[in-house]
Amino acid sequence: MGATTSSMSSTSSSNSIFLPHASTGLPPARAVLSIALIRNEYELSIRASKHLECLLKALLMMGPGNPGRTNPLSAAQPGAHHGAAQNAHFGGARGLNELLEELLKRYPTAVGTMFTDANIKAIRLIVGMRNRLIHDISYTQMDNRTKFVEAFKEADKCLRAARASFLINEQQQTAKSKKASSCAIM
Repeated sequence: MGATTSSMSSTSSSNSIFLPHASTGLPPARAVLSIALIRNEYELSIRASKHLECLLKALLMMGPGNPGRTNPLSAAQPGAHHGAAQNAHFGGARGLNELLEELLKRYPTAVGTMFTDANIKAIRLIVGMRNRLIHDISYTQMDNRTKFVEAFKEADKCLRAARASFLINEQQQTAKSKKASSCAIM
């Protein structure tokens, strides 16, 4: 299926489904199915990339010194998420590939524990197809739309699982700290 000339697909009439949740900064899980149904391949590639960028930013907000419940966009004014403070928090990373590289740099053991090589390849496939659609004038449609959608769904699934794993570890560490501090008082 080739890219269409329409600027908006019929599935994107309600943009609110794609917006991150106000308290978590995460895109809603139901957005994955809506994005996968977008017929316009340009819009599909951009929406999928933005969705995964949001999940990667949420992961980068976690870890030592970064409360996992924080909305990565809440500290900024609306529309100011590309400000200097926000970019510094994400290691200067702005795009999907840069965010992935920053995540792998911060958490080098993530591959093999939270991510497989196949998960990383899925994200890189999305980056490659999106970049080729946007920047290569002779590339007017995806080579394999089905493969792109499958990679997108897999990437969403693994990033959400990684975030859940971070939250569980954070809760376990908090519980251990509380238990240790209550023992020290006695």
